[in-house]
Parts: sequence; C-alpha cells; structure tokens
Amino acid sequence: MSIHIRSRRVAAVLTVVALAAPVAACGGNDSAAAPGADGLTTVRLASAPLGHLAPLYLAQDQGIFAKHGLKIEISSQADLVSVPSVLAGKADFATGDLTTLLVASSKKLDVKAVVPASASNGRRGADFGALVVKGGSGITRAKQLEGKTVAVNILTNIAAAAAREAVRADGGDPAKVKLVEIPFPQAPAAVGSGKVDGAWVVEPFLTAAKAQGAVPVGWGFTDLAPDLTVSAWYTSGAYHQKNPQTVTAFRDAVREAYAYAAGHEADVRAKIPTFTEIKPEVAAKITLTGTADTISRDAAEKLIGYAQRDGLITTAPNLDDLILP
Repeated sequence: MSIHIRSRRVAAVLTVVALAAPVAACGGNDSAAAPGADGLTTVRLASAPLGHLAPLYLAQDQGIFAKHGLKIEISSQADLVSVPSVLAGKADFATGDLTTLLVASSKKLDVKAVVPASASNGRRGADFGALVVKGGSGITRAKQLEGKTVAVNILTNIAAAAAREAVRADGGDPAKVKLVEIPFPQAPAAVGSGKVDGAWVVEPFLTAAKAQGAVPVGWGFTDLAPDLTVSAWYTSGAYHQKNPQTVTAFRDAVREAYAYAAGHEADVRAKIPTFTEIKPEVAAKITLTGTADTISRDAAEKLIGYAQRDGLITTAPNLDDLILP
C-alpha cells in the first residue's frame, strides 16, 4: 500500500472521530420517541437516494411500517448521512457502509448496527458492484491493474476494500494499485475518458459505465465475503437505550419490507425512479442489491482483518457492542 493513500485514509478517519467526539461525549440530543396523533411513532432516516431504499418506500405504501407502529421520514440531505449526525440525534437511523461503522466502533464511537441496508447478492459476475475498465483498453483482468490508477468513491470505505480485494483475488498485488477518490456518478466518465484505468462502481453507475463501454473485470464484494453486508442501518447507543422498542420495531419492519420486495421485484424497479434520478429504463436493467436481513458477523470479522491490514484501524472493535442482536 502506498504511503500517501494510507495517510489520507488515516486523516479521513481522524476527521470523523474529531467531528463525532464532542457529540459522543455529551450524549447528543436524543429524546424518547413517542407516538403522534395517528398513533404512529415517526422515525427519521438518512440515506443517499439509491435503490436500496425502494423496499422501505414500498413498505410504507403497503402499511408494513404502520403495522409495526411506525412512520418513516427519509432525508437524503448529505450532512445527515454521517456518524456525527446520528450521534448528535439529527437522524434516528442512517445508512453506513460496514467498514465505516467498524472503524467508528473501533474508535469507541457509540454506533449500533441494526439491520442491513444493502448486501451482496453473492453472485460473482452478476453483483451490484464491480471493478470496471474501459473496453478495448487491453486490460482483461483485475491483476493487470497493478501499476495503474483505480477510482473509488472514498478511500476509507468498503468500496476501496472491494477494489483491492478484486485485484488480490486475481493474484495481483493491491499495494501496486494507486487508488484515487472520484464520486460514483463521475466514475463512468473518468474510465471512458482515460482519466483513470479502472473504477469500483455500484448500481446504477455500474449499468451506466457498461452503457458507455466499460467492462467488468472484478467482483470484489464476493471476494471480500460470500455473504457480505455492504451497508447497514445504524443508530446511536443513546437512541437505542432510550427507544429499544422503536429500534426493534424498525428492524422488524425493515426485515418484512425485504421479504415483500423479494417477491415483488417489478414493484421495486418501478419505485426506484420515484425517489431517485434513475430513469425507468435504467431501473429496469440494474442489478438489485441482495435482500439479506441479518448483518453477517462472519463478513464483519473479515472486514476487520482487512481494515487492520490496510491501516484503517489498530484495535479490532467488539462486534457485540456494534451489532445489535
């Protein structure tokens, strides 16, 4: 691993810790959730507006959340989708990739992973994330990216781990790959223009990249773990302590939402364009995330090993503290 990449990772982690430490120390401004006039308890969710939200919107439409005594409000405001915002009580639940949550927990930040938000479908060659290269570039396998530049959306999260693992799984040395940060929406163009030699992308940007001629050469999610939890809905320890029944109800409702979505794929695809900028014709083609409803501890253990190896953490977090039973 190059020194400049590692230093940027550590700096990013320290920034998160610095931002979160004050709110963690004072316990945030969480208050006990209470039902409204309709008898439902409103929970505030924060997440990027991506396809993994479709089952939740469908569940709201189908009365699944109401059945569990809840009503959801989803915000895609960028500053709410962060560990500091959740610890400060600005959102009750947010989505975070599992590596980010493991790093936060290793720094003794009081985050609690509740239920998966997105998961690998376990199908190598047909997952919702892939390492792609420009078609006709002469690169036909991940190992050939040694000595070249690969884009990931964040150097300290699970995308970076997946890109490196795709190279390693193909017999390459990921330390010889230069990782650079480029947001997912810009990655397909960066690959097509030759700005980078490859990129780790997830849907819908994977479908967009392929439409522009990019070719998948690695499937890092399945290389990381066959049952990989990619991201999770998490809350603060303070919110869980004050609202354990609400947290349990949310988890149960999300699990029921996933069960519904698994049997209504057409509805999932039809719902995605209603809250994202993904066009219906693209939503009809993208690979949907897996519908695993339990956070994989085996996968989390593997990610801890990767995070230690790559210098993101020095002390392994206690999974019993991070993952709610």
